[in-house]
Amino acid sequence: MRMYQGRGLTEAAQEFLDENVVRVEGDKCPRCDKVLNTKMSSNIYEEVDAFYGCGPRLLEYDLDDGRIAREVVQAMPWSSGPVCFKCLEIDGEKCFEWSQEEIDKA
Repeated sequence: MRMYQGRGLTEAAQEFLDENVVRVEGDKCPRCDKVLNTKMSSNIYEEVDAFYGCGPRLLEYDLDDGRIAREVVQAMPWSSGPVCFKCLEIDGEKCFEWSQEEIDKA
């Protein structure tokens, strides 16, 4: 079956975000109003139609140092449908990219 397949960000990119993104309050206890968790400060800035209405939502993240990290499509090879590899873009430069070998194995 042909379908969209999202590979997402590399593990290193996800670790970078986990350590450097501004955290905002998440869920609160309905009884005491205590914050139960936090989540990354992010917004969807683009939805890519890669295959009949399916595709990645690209996020931008607020970093602790005031910069913005954006998810961008690094490559989208075909393997029974598009396979989306994303990396981060910070200050106009791509970082935490997938290797060509990883992309070729899709």
